[in-house]
Amino acid sequence: MNQFDQFQNALSLETISEKTFRINPDSRYFVGKTPHGGYLNALMHKALISLVPHSVAISSSIQYLDRIEAKDMILEVEVFKVSRGSSSGIVKLIQDNRICTVFNAICSDFEHMKGYDGLKTAPPEIIKEVSREEYKDLNYDKISPGFTPSFIHQLTCTVHPRHAWWDRDLDSNEADARCSSYMQMKGGIPDQFVLSFYVDVAPPVVSNKYGPLGWIPTYSLTTHIRQMPTTEILFADFKATDINKGYFEQDCNIWDLNENLVASSRQLTRILKSEEKLSNQKE
Repeated sequence: MNQFDQFQNALSLETISEKTFRINPDSRYFVGKTPHGGYLNALMHKALISLVPHSVAISSSIQYLDRIEAKDMILEVEVFKVSRGSSSGIVKLIQDNRICTVFNAICSDFEHMKGYDGLKTAPPEIIKEVSREEYKDLNYDKISPGFTPSFIHQLTCTVHPRHAWWDRDLDSNEADARCSSYMQMKGGIPDQFVLSFYVDVAPPVVSNKYGPLGWIPTYSLTTHIRQMPTTEILFADFKATDINKGYFEQDCNIWDLNENLVASSRQLTRILKSEEKLSNQKE
């Protein structure tokens, strides 16, 4: 089975009632013993889309409230509003009678949208610096064998050589908090659920500036899907510019190879014990 079809199978929903689903999470999309945040984003995205008349979640926000274990989860969907042009709702992920994650979105149909197009966002200049063949595989096993999370192995992801912090000499005075990458799930052009997964695929970009910092949890993730991709390979640019009390915002833009901006996102993330880990670093 190719990577694209495998991912679609990993999003299978078991219907429990009209607005309730059960999920047996696929461990291939885990970080250690926990489902990956982008995978959860895609699962909850699919649950809402399955119950509204509009085809795409064009704007969504997910909050990660509590740790999720490697066992069955329940998704409860509530549809808030349905109108001619859009619909909206919320999905609650419940495990052991705890609400662990909450997802809400506005949905619409690209094929029926009308309006002016302008202020195009082109890919950044960094895409022209080196050829795609010079990008390095996203794989941390050089640091420690088996260190690469399982979800990374379910796609092909290559990173700009200047952002591959696990495979170069770190210099905090020169490195950016950035990760530019090419991503591909072999076997199909990415759909909206793949995009919901991709916006959380990159390692926390502060690692490119400061090196490994341990677990850096995401608290919230907002995603905007702008249009459907036209190519199987996409280019993503992840950045952070400000750390405040250990928290930082990581921004992402994703283009297809025809230079169409297909998705953008922003997530609020925290460096745990940041004072202890970064107090001797120079910005």
